[in-house]
Amino acid sequence: MPLRRHLLRGLGVLSLSACSGAFAGGANGWSNASDLLAVGLPALAAGVTWAQGDTEGLKELTYALGGTYLATTALKKSIHSTRPDASDNESFPSRHTAVAFAAARYMDKRYGAELAPYTPWLYAAAGLTGVAMVQANKHHWQDVVTGAALGFGMAHYLTQPIKGGQLSLLPTPGGMALAWQRSW
Repeated sequence: MPLRRHLLRGLGVLSLSACSGAFAGGANGWSNASDLLAVGLPALAAGVTWAQGDTEGLKELTYALGGTYLATTALKKSIHSTRPDASDNESFPSRHTAVAFAAARYMDKRYGAELAPYTPWLYAAAGLTGVAMVQANKHHWQDVVTGAALGFGMAHYLTQPIKGGQLSLLPTPGGMALAWQRSW
């Protein structure tokens, strides 16, 4: 089965499940939705990679997710930010959001142009993870934004494109520039 079909099916199931959970039960429903997305996006990334027989990609995904998990845990243990619901002092940064964005960035960077039509949906699902954590009263907005940046950055640094090239938006002194980078 082509890579796109695997991704499309997985994203569809994940999105429908998360949205139905979020709208079903208030804060608890949002919490369940964020749990589903934080586990589902990495599982989807692993499934797509496995289906491609991409063992190097599985190693990179493991490093990206493991590094993201370790970094968020270290920050939570050293910063001691209280959650909005006052349940504990490990609010900053959002690990759920970080892991979701690491998985989305991994798939985007690793498979690039092959998944380009679905890339916005990957990031939308990762973003919904952060929204769900705020709606569940488990995180502040700065927690999820920082988690997203951390997960994105970790996966960006630890993932290599498998083939083709990558389109990037880069800041310049006069504004922004588009750059195409081809891996060799």
